[in-house]
Amino acid sequence: MKEVCPITDARINERVTRLNAFFTVVLSLLFIFLNFWVGLVFLVIDFVIRGFIDGKYSLICILNKWIVKNLNLSSKMMNAGPKIFAAQIGFVLSFVSLVAFSFGCNIFCMALMGMLAVFSFLEMAFGFCVACQIYPLIRRNRE
Repeated sequence: MKEVCPITDARINERVTRLNAFFTVVLSLLFIFLNFWVGLVFLVIDFVIRGFIDGKYSLICILNKWIVKNLNLSSKMMNAGPKIFAAQIGFVLSFVSLVAFSFGCNIFCMALMGMLAVFSFLEMAFGFCVACQIYPLIRRNRE
């Protein structure tokens, strides 16, 4: 029996999601090491778009779809639901980091951004989505 995701039945290209993770790693590290707060704000906005609105409006997704197309990378389609959940987790981590940074709680902020960078690196390098592993457990406990 095929399991259906309760968030959406839409499909997305895994190549794009891994590039999304790459840009999240880059922006997270720029913030951690250079206090590039504009990158953090950009991540918060982009995660809102990907997690709560529609990924087709995300600047990172638009750029990465263009890269995949122009490099003629093959598509590897997958369910979008767990990736939407991952974007929602990314939003929470980046938003709480932005709030913590605004109030001068730099250690807490950097710890959260470090977590986001590690999670995104795992997705980018190995295709391992931490939020996607948590997602079925949360769904099972809610039913």
